[in-house]
Amino acid sequence: MRRLLFVLLLILTIFLSGCIKKSHLDVPSNVKKTIQSLKSYTSDVEVQLNNNKNIKRYTMKQFYKNGKYRMEIYDESNKPDKVIVYDGNRSYVYFSKINQTFIEDDSENIPAYSMFSSFIDNFKKAGEIKESEDGEFYQIDVPILNGNTFMYSESVEFSKKDYKPVSMKIYDINGKVFAEMKYANFVYNPELDDGLFAEKDISTFSRYFRTDINMSVDIKDVYKYSGINPVFPGYIPKGYTLENISVDLSNNNSINLTYLNGNDIIKIVESVSAFDGKGFDKGRIGNTIYYKRGNRYILDRNGLIVDLMINEKISSDEALMILNSLI
Repeated sequence: MRRLLFVLLLILTIFLSGCIKKSHLDVPSNVKKTIQSLKSYTSDVEVQLNNNKNIKRYTMKQFYKNGKYRMEIYDESNKPDKVIVYDGNRSYVYFSKINQTFIEDDSENIPAYSMFSSFIDNFKKAGEIKESEDGEFYQIDVPILNGNTFMYSESVEFSKKDYKPVSMKIYDINGKVFAEMKYANFVYNPELDDGLFAEKDISTFSRYFRTDINMSVDIKDVYKYSGINPVFPGYIPKGYTLENISVDLSNNNSINLTYLNGNDIIKIVESVSAFDGKGFDKGRIGNTIYYKRGNRYILDRNGLIVDLMINEKISSDEALMILNSLI
């Protein structure tokens, strides 16, 4: 009986050690598979540049999809600075301080080195997976293809739990850290709208506005950035969902609410500004006066000017229902 028990324990020990060994050996292939299966991602990123003893820090929001990318960059004061969009053919840079967009032909002015996708390109050519020195992360060190004296090699640390990138360091030719990126809220392969990578939507900043899966909005963040207490319609025609909230820095920090149903748009702009009603027809909802011109409706809600723009599929009655639900 003891001999049988000993044999069973021996077999179990061999089996378990084999499983542990197999699991350990599978780690590099699992990390590699996760990285190489990336088609899109989003992430918040903290960047620190070390150049000529000067340190520069800023934050950004990154979006990537099939070779296209978008970077929303915020300065050291955490205020919007610029948006960089690469649509697969050209790069565009929107400067918030002057509210203008330029075509950027000089790639040196675009911090693409901070993109996780640029690391993947280098990793596919060369890169081995190991544990970091402290044993807390998986680490991959790679040379930078077509690098220079400032950006010669890079190292990325990955979470052992979900293989998401935690940090990336870029070293110069002397082994000193030139740039360091810290990633947070990283999401592998999310569904991203192609409009994020188009020039027409380049002036929209998304960082200060959070929406959950039910499209509810954190009003606290909106007020913090715009100084306006926004109102949201209690009624929206069936099929429309709130897709985007932005602040127009060139228009008194007005709030823009965009509702989409396929390609059909309803837009509401809210601002604290003067409006005299010239060129508009006057109407009334109960005791409230509104102004109408074509598919545009405007009302003054206790000093907050609400500008509703509908598409041709929305009836006048539905437009008035939207306005009435704001009151």
